Amino acid sequence: MRGYNLAAALTGALLLASSANLRAQDAQDSRPLVVTAENLMAGDQRHQDYEARGGDPEALLPGDVVLYRLRFTNQRPDSVRQVVFQNAVPAGLEYVAGSAGADRADVTVEFSVDGGATYTAAPQTEVMVEGRPEMRPAPPETYTHIRWTLSGWLASQAELTAEYRARLPGDEGGADETPSETGDAAQSGV
Repeated sequence: MRGYNLAAALTGALLLASSANLRAQDAQDSRPLVVTAENLMAGDQRHQDYEARGGDPEALLPGDVVLYRLRFTNQRPDSVRQVVFQNAVPAGLEYVAGSAGADRADVTVEFSVDGGATYTAAPQTEVMVEGRPEMRPAPPETYTHIRWTLSGWLASQAELTAEYRARLPGDEGGADETPSETGDAAQSGV
């Protein structure tokens, strides 16, 4: 079985296309990598109230959670392995702890807190304790990038899906909510 290492190609593709700027893709999309975003809170009572006040019901409001899904289809005639997805958490949003995953058990998920320079399953950050630096677990809301690595093979025309959730910080119950600039790009169906 012949295979190709697509890590560099996919990483480059993801670096060129920020998930916050992508539009939803038709299920029949012929591109090898499709990234979609869905506001999981769209249509709730807060959005209905916001719409009644003249706002866009699809706007991203404080407390909203966005599901980002990355779907790779192996369009090569042969199987591939070591497929790598790398995606930045969009500016203004915070990673939701424990939400990153994939549809296969042979995928490793790692995180970065330094803009994608380094990755680990449990990022650490340096804090000062009694005047001495100590390493402590980094809070998930400080994660800047997420990386998924497939260790096994992906057959020709097979799909691999990875996903995570990100939240717009802020009070979820505020009566005078206004959409964020991030929300304009990360609204439902983006």
